[in-house]
Amino acid sequence: MQRKLFLLLAFVFVGFATCLAQTASLNGSFASASNGDNSGLLALNDGESIYSDAENQVFYIDFERLSMNLSDIVVRRHDGEIILKEDVFELPVNTIYEIDFSQFGAGNYEIELRSFTGVLRRSVSIR
Repeated sequence: MQRKLFLLLAFVFVGFATCLAQTASLNGSFASASNGDNSGLLALNDGESIYSDAENQVFYIDFERLSMNLSDIVVRRHDGEIILKEDVFELPVNTIYEIDFSQFGAGNYEIELRSFTGVLRRSVSIR
């Protein structure tokens, strides 16, 4: 009986610790680009990544390198207008999601990677 109670408490502890770790990873935000042209790899936290191709105005989000499961991706203009909202929860975890900004034109945008427990944001500028 004591072993069953100990095992149950161990499972509860591990589950609680996992929830805390995922919540902590969502409190971070995207790193800013240092080269000013939005090219190359922009690192997030702990192996998370978003790639950009400034020449073609395309951003790639590598789901496999994210430490959370995304529910949707939202792109907003600088004034808050939503120009893209895509439900990505059912996509495989090894997906590389592409956002083509050439269809939106020049301007400042914000990419939101949303999960059920938090949001990661990245500001981008398209020329």
